[in-house]
This record gives sequence, structure tokens and C-alpha cells, in this order.
Amino acid sequence: MKSVLFLLAAMAAASPATARPDTDAGILLNAYTRFALAREVQSQALQMAQPLSQDAAGQIREQAAAWMASETRRLRADLDDHFGDGAKEAFAGFVSDYTTAESQNNLHYLGQLATDARLGDTPLEFSAMRRLVMDQWLTEPFQNGSRLLGEVQTWIELLQGQSPPPPLAAWLARDQTSPPPVSAPAAPPRPANPLADAEAPLPDFNAMPEDTAVNPMEAFAQSRQDKRERALQDAQAGMQQMAMERQAAEQEYASRKTAEAQADAEAMRAQAQKLAAVEQEAVDQRANSWMGRLKNIVSATVGAATGAFTGGIGAEAGRQAADALFNN
Repeated sequence: MKSVLFLLAAMAAASPATARPDTDAGILLNAYTRFALAREVQSQALQMAQPLSQDAAGQIREQAAAWMASETRRLRADLDDHFGDGAKEAFAGFVSDYTTAESQNNLHYLGQLATDARLGDTPLEFSAMRRLVMDQWLTEPFQNGSRLLGEVQTWIELLQGQSPPPPLAAWLARDQTSPPPVSAPAAPPRPANPLADAEAPLPDFNAMPEDTAVNPMEAFAQSRQDKRERALQDAQAGMQQMAMERQAAEQEYASRKTAEAQADAEAMRAQAQKLAAVEQEAVDQRANSWMGRLKNIVSATVGAATGAFTGGIGAEAGRQAADALFNN
């Protein structure tokens, strides 16, 4: 999912700053239109995935979900920043009023909303208002969504060619700067070898003075105790040594796997860049085509008013929209 996020970040950095709404009505109108746009991008990606193999379709679904999650987080943050705890209620109420007015072709509501939102123009149709919102406030997500669909479409066509592309995640992240090598965690300082310590020779034996009284039974019992302790120490030393060797082997394995993963990722990125160099013009053309298609779909009355939130109108549409935005 990071691939879509990287793609969005790269495109955002390359896009000029666009105007933003600054009134309650404008922020709500912008949020509703952007959410309808985001869901349409996701829907179009999922439609392209339907005839594909399970693996390819799963990759597209994953990236489409990442796109929707990114847009949802952004919208929710914007609404929370402006409306605080009342964000969900405000959004639900706006969608309820908006969809009701559109279903009744309420031009008085349309004109008042354009004024309250400070659109700078008074559209004569709800579809024209959505188109105006996309042109004025949603240039960045509109271009990003079109680019994503163009990239996915190109990737699908490459799948059917003679030079299959890398996974979709690698394809979308092909312009990402190579990350610095990830080194395996450093091995902890190796303590003194307890096994070697346990096998060290005993100190020199110092005989007891001849006039010292010694109980043979006590000496025998002490000797047996010393042997038990020595055997226990040997066993513990062996277990510690085995644990140290196992840890070293695990660290070496992790380091080798990290290096292999980095090499694979770099190889896929190089492959994606090579294919993209040939397909870049096609990607740009498809992205431009999707811009026109998305603008027509989202601005259309049926597509935005009744299609974005499972066909609801009025309060039901408001509830569904707020739940989709704030509960997911």
C-alpha cells in the first residue's frame, strides 16, 4: 500500500498549490465532491481488475484500497480541523440537503450554495457546480486519481504482453529513490565463553597439614557435592554456548535475507523503470483520457447524487456518506 502513497506524494510535490475553500459551505461542498471523486477512482480500478487473474486483481484491489484510505484520512482530517466534534454531523447534514435539492432540481439552493461557498461563479446546474469545484479546488486529487488509473491500465496491458511487468506495487513506486541498505541488527558483545571457563584446569592442590583432623566421611561428601556442582556448571555452560551459536546463526540468516530482499526490490525497480521509459507516453495519454472520463462521471447528476453513496437521497444519503467517511 505504500506504493500508492509514494505515488501521491511525488505527484503532490510536482503539482502547483491550488485554491482552497474557506467557508463552512465551501469546505463541505469540497469534501462531498472529493469523496465522490475518490470513490469513483476506486470503482474504476476495481472494474479494470474484474477480468484479471486472482493475483493481478488482488494487487489492484490493494492499491485501490490504499488510494481510498489515503483520501478518506485527508478528508476526515480537514473536516475535523474545521468542525471539531461536529464534523460528522455537519457532513451528514450537508449531504442530506444537497442530494435532496439536486433530486428536486432546486435552483434556489444551488445559487445560495454557490454564494455561501464563494465559488466565484453561479452555475445553472448541479453538474456544472461539481465541475467547477473540481476545476477550482480539486486539481491535485483529480490529477492524482487520473494518473493512478492510467498507471493501472498500462500495467494491465503490459501483463498481456511479451515482457510482463513487475508487481503493481513496484511499478507504481518505480521512481522512488533507492532506500539506504538496511543492515542487520548488530550482534551483542559476545560474553566470555562459559564452557571454556568451566573446562579450565583446577587450581593447584594444597595438602592440609598433617596434624589437621579430617573426617573421611565429610571429605567424601564434599567431594561428591563438588562433582555435582561441576557437572551442573558444565551443563549450563553448554546450553549457553548453544544459545549464543543459535543467535549468531539467526542474525546471519536475517542479514542474508535482508540483502536478498533489497536486491530483488532494486531489480524490480530497474525493470519497471525500463518498461516505463518505453511506455511513458502511453501512460500520459491514458491519464489524460481518464481526466476527461472522471470529470464527466463525477459531474453527471446521476453519478454523483445517487451513485456515490449506494443510491441514497436526503437523510439516508447523509447517513451513508458520514458512515463511509468517519467509520471506516
